[in-house]
Amino acid sequence: MPAALTLKIKQPPELFSTGVDDMDMMLGGGIPRGSISEIAGALSTGKTTFALSTIAAITQSGAACAWVDVNDALSPESAAAANIVLKRLLWLRMSAERRQRGTDKPWSRLEQALRATDLLLQAGGFAAIVLDMSDVLPQHAMRIPLSTWYRYRLAAEQARTALLLLTQTPCANSCAALALRCEPADVRLFSRDGETALFEGQRYALVRERNRNEGSPFQQKKPCTRAEWPAETLWSRAR
Repeated sequence: MPAALTLKIKQPPELFSTGVDDMDMMLGGGIPRGSISEIAGALSTGKTTFALSTIAAITQSGAACAWVDVNDALSPESAAAANIVLKRLLWLRMSAERRQRGTDKPWSRLEQALRATDLLLQAGGFAAIVLDMSDVLPQHAMRIPLSTWYRYRLAAEQARTALLLLTQTPCANSCAALALRCEPADVRLFSRDGETALFEGQRYALVRERNRNEGSPFQQKKPCTRAEWPAETLWSRAR
C-alpha cells in the first residue's frame, strides 16, 4: 500500500486535435478531454471558426459531439463546409418557437441552454460539447454562478467530455483548465493588381492565457502563447 504522503503522478490528459497544426502546436497537442476550455473574444474574432474546426476533427475520428446553440446562430451550411460529419453532431437550438412568436427573453434562453448542457454532461457519450454563448451579453453571462461551472467541471471529468465555452468575456474563471482569447489578426489589402477584389478570407489570432497542462512533466517543451490561422469564405472555394 502506498504511503500517505506518496506523490500521485498526474496522468497526461487525452487531447483532441483542433484541425489546425499551428493551433495544436500552441496548445501542446490540442484541446484537453475531460475538462472545460473557454474561448473568449468579441464578435467576429474567430471563436466559432475555431470551434467548428475542432468539432470537425473530432467527428471525423468517429466520435459524437453536441452543439448547444443559445441564440440559434449556428449555420448548418458553414458546419458542413468545415467538414463536420453532421450525422455525428447533435444540434440543440434554444427556444426557436418562442423566439419566432416574439415571447422569448435572453435570460430564459440562457437558462434553457445551461440545463441542456447539464443533461448532456450527465448522460455522457459525447466526446465534446460546445456551449455557444457568443451572442450572450457579458452582463448576462456573468450572472451564471460559479457553482454551475464547478459542477460542469466535475461532470466533464467524469464523462471524459471536452466542454468548449464560447463567450465574449471569460466567466468560468478557475474552473476552465484552458483559457484562450480570440482576436483579429492583420489582414492584407483587398485590392489586387490595381483592381478591387472581393473579401475572400480573414486571419484570426488565438492567445493562450492559461493552460494547466503546460506544467506537466509529460510535455517536452513549453508551447508558444500566440498563433494565427486563416479562414476562407464559402464562395471562394467554388472559384
